[in-house]
Amino acid sequence: MIKLKDLLMEDWIDDKWYPAHTRTTLKRVLFHDDIPIYPKSMEKIIGKIPITSFHVTTLQHLNTLPRVLGSKKSISTFTRAGKDSQLAKGKGIQTDGGVIFWIEGTLLARKYIDMQSVPDKTGRRWLSSEVVFGDKNLVYNAAKRKKIPNRNEWRDYEWEVKDKMRKKHKTTADNIKEYEAAVKEILNKKANEMIADYIDLTNNLLKKHKKLVKKNLATPAKKGSPWWNEILIYNAKIKEIFVMSRASKKDLEWGESKEKEALEKLISIATGDDPITIGTPAKYRKWYADRKGVFDD
Repeated sequence: MIKLKDLLMEDWIDDKWYPAHTRTTLKRVLFHDDIPIYPKSMEKIIGKIPITSFHVTTLQHLNTLPRVLGSKKSISTFTRAGKDSQLAKGKGIQTDGGVIFWIEGTLLARKYIDMQSVPDKTGRRWLSSEVVFGDKNLVYNAAKRKKIPNRNEWRDYEWEVKDKMRKKHKTTADNIKEYEAAVKEILNKKANEMIADYIDLTNNLLKKHKKLVKKNLATPAKKGSPWWNEILIYNAKIKEIFVMSRASKKDLEWGESKEKEALEKLISIATGDDPITIGTPAKYRKWYADRKGVFDD
């Protein structure tokens, strides 16, 4: 799900100066709202909690799943969905879906609603301060006290660095590369220092408010929603796979295909008694319920 905040962040930094992994993290940091969570930090707070849940994707995206299996990278899953939601029909949140995985792994965080978590290129998951602490201003105020620049202050800093380097290098078409290299070096060094400071800050907040974090991110919910819950897990392993008939007929039942090859590889590592089931939406709903999935009214 694309959030307004994600769209607003697009112009907060001058993208050309940073590698992709720095760029995505820097934008989160400058917002002073989101918190990076990852297994090492959450294990100290909630321990290692085994869990089974479900993940929906398409046949065309099967090749991306092996990248997170058995690793510290997290995957977004669910165990409850509204009976009229797209997940109840075997569809994805932003895709046509058609392939549902029953997965086991270790809990990273969970909420009875969609947390709108965002993964970055380093494998961290970012959650809002309000989701983690129930207070949308807690992280903002802490970052302000630590004098970590916000998006406007960082933009001013970018311009200061660029102006300084233009004057130093007397920038012309002949030495533009020297100027750009100098700007990149300064901005990236400062950005990495600030990112490290921000992560230290948020890790300390997680520890300080440990009881609140456990309550908000680890306690099983007693209620559902018309939409779906979100459960982040890592060290994921596939137990079983359900493929909707509509997807099977479209992409699997005609000779060889990349989709068929990718699916067969995942079937071969599934640990459940029935690695693969193909069927209608009605059969899927029964399969899902038999594995303790819930559809809420």
